[in-house]
Amino acid sequence: MKIYICQVCGHLEFNAIPDKCPVCLSPKDKYAQKDSIFKESREKSPEAEVKHVPLIIVNKQCGLIPETPCVDILVRIGKTMHPMEEKHYIMFVDCYQNDKYISRVMFTPLSVNPAGCFHLKNVSGKITVVENCNIHGYWMADVAL
Repeated sequence: MKIYICQVCGHLEFNAIPDKCPVCLSPKDKYAQKDSIFKESREKSPEAEVKHVPLIIVNKQCGLIPETPCVDILVRIGKTMHPMEEKHYIMFVDCYQNDKYISRVMFTPLSVNPAGCFHLKNVSGKITVVENCNIHGYWMADVAL
């Protein structure tokens, strides 16, 4: 799989570069190919996996929007919860469905826990969650719906 990173906001795209970054709207020339981005994070900090790999929970019955077909994707960063400190924190979590970006949750270090929820209209396919730690880099996990 080819992985491209927006050098402005850190957003990742899989397999192809969009005309504009869906997060910061930067043009496609702001992307750089970085196929080993996840491998580099694991190799740099193998002990960090327990606090970085996203834990994904799928609720097939949406608790907030029950009147339409909806699936809740609950995300927690780390089996052991990642710290959210001024000097070490999760910057954002991006959610993808079938390798296409759908949404981002951004975090401030001292105000929230490293967790979020995505309410999906399309209830099939593969969900991939990517997180970015300001110290330990990019980590990901995926699940099938």
